[in-house]
Amino acid sequence: MDIKATTGKRNAIFLFWGILDAFYIVWYCANSWLGERIPYFSDLSSSIALLEQQGGVNLAITLLSWLLQFSIIVSCLMFLFRKGWVKYLAYAQIPFRLFFLIPSFSVVLFAAQLLPGYGLIFLALIIISEILKAWSLWRFA
Repeated sequence: MDIKATTGKRNAIFLFWGILDAFYIVWYCANSWLGERIPYFSDLSSSIALLEQQGGVNLAITLLSWLLQFSIIVSCLMFLFRKGWVKYLAYAQIPFRLFFLIPSFSVVLFAAQLLPGYGLIFLALIIISEILKAWSLWRFA
């Protein structure tokens, strides 16, 4: 396989996953606005208030959740700018995406919102999306 074809596939894979991360960010912001909240800021304020009341294990989970949110913004930009190291960030995100049920193929979230009650199917789709992402990055990036 020649270098040009490999680079083209890599760029296409990076663009694909970057667009899906961007879709997730837009979906997250749209849901915040529809709930009359300021994206990220309102949720951060709520997280801080909850931690003040409960603390403990919730602190670790909340910090990991916010770390994932921040890393999705970073990975979106780095995929779109085609930075090679972003695949390692994407690999590191996989267990957290599975734990927090935030699929890399973010269109699944939109479908889950439209079709509630199909929890096991959406869980399977989340797992499949992470497998496909890891495979595509390993194979083409």
